[in-house]
Amino acid sequence: LSLNFGDIGNLKGLVIRFLLTTSYYQLSVQNWFSLHRLQLHYNHSIKATFNATRIDAPASYSYHCEHVSSLQRYDALLIPSSANDLSKLWEVTFIDFQV
Repeated sequence: LSLNFGDIGNLKGLVIRFLLTTSYYQLSVQNWFSLHRLQLHYNHSIKATFNATRIDAPASYSYHCEHVSSLQRYDALLIPSSANDLSKLWEVTFIDFQV
């Protein structure tokens, strides 16, 4: 799932990309989806990547959370994936997040 914002200030071609997967779990007898990664693309390349934790739900339902964030005060569900990219320079927070 991609949100394309175009040019915003110094960020050329800003895109927020949510990398989702689905899995079938026999115990619940249904498919579930999970958000595995959040990527920030701008200036025509991937600049920051966050691993997502505990963001999953049955595929026939939606996931909703008051805050999905990289900040500890919101329980940091988005974790910088590497010290080598620019994710440590970003603070990302989605309020009233629903997929």
